[in-house]
Amino acid sequence: MRSDEFMNAEEVARYLHLGKNTVYQLAKTGKLASYHVGRKLKFTIEDVEAYVSSTHKAPSSQAPRAQAPAAAETGKEPLDDNKALTEAASFGDITGDRFIIAGADEAADILASALNVHGVPTARLMQGSYTALVNLYAGQADAAVINLFDQATNSWNTPYVRNLAPGSSVVTIRLFGRKQGLIVQERNPKRLTTWGSLLREGVRLSNRTKGSGSRVLLDEKLRALDARSETIEGYSSQAYVGTTAIRRVSNGLADVAVGHEREALHVPGVQFVPLQQEWVDIVIRKTPKTRTTIRTINDLLVNNNVRREFAALAPCDVSKLGVVVYES
Repeated sequence: MRSDEFMNAEEVARYLHLGKNTVYQLAKTGKLASYHVGRKLKFTIEDVEAYVSSTHKAPSSQAPRAQAPAAAETGKEPLDDNKALTEAASFGDITGDRFIIAGADEAADILASALNVHGVPTARLMQGSYTALVNLYAGQADAAVINLFDQATNSWNTPYVRNLAPGSSVVTIRLFGRKQGLIVQERNPKRLTTWGSLLREGVRLSNRTKGSGSRVLLDEKLRALDARSETIEGYSSQAYVGTTAIRRVSNGLADVAVGHEREALHVPGVQFVPLQQEWVDIVIRKTPKTRTTIRTINDLLVNNNVRREFAALAPCDVSKLGVVVYES
């Protein structure tokens, strides 16, 4: 897509992993530039990217930056570009007694919408899984929707909850499973079928931002291969939005990106190579403020309407939706 081509609200919603009504609200408040073409509201990819960049710059009036625990405490490489609280993209400013859900997945948007409908004022923080969990630990978010792979235990999310939120009283609830893997150009001309194939000479990677679930998965797999990531062309690049990384592949600017199957379905000219099952969970701090909200979330996750919304994120596995996978 060229920078001067228009997108409609539905396309922007898919691009940003937000609800369509959220996009209209962002346009109404002026946070996302928009244009009227006849009676229809339109957006350019350039302005959408400008909005994404703006959400990673904290205004001076916001709370102090949440610092990640030291590497020695977590056993993980610290997130060196950890940002302060971003704007609440979905439901206005983070003020008062709002329940704050951090994370960038569409699942967080679905839950935030459902909570608002059920009388729980809810705000969203658009940020990668790692940063979302750090902000939960710092008390700057009440919940975090995460998809973080740990190679040492071959498991998802729980090792990060233990390492990044030590001593915290939390509950982790399963949302859904899906496939992660390589997103390559149509017909896969470079024959990229394994994590090791990324190490071949001449393979150009369109990388994701540090802290995103896809970036953490890639880094864990490279570490397991004892690979030098700096030798991969494009490794140092960072796309804050998954679709941005994938469009670079579609446009021939890169050969491969890492992402989940649904992301690949929305970008023409690419195909998906499945390599890893992943699980998306929500982690919630157990506090007097959240006690009632946790019960509401449990009720929502067995509600047929909400279950259908999650199932609509197909291809995904909702068979374990609502199962408690960790509690402390």
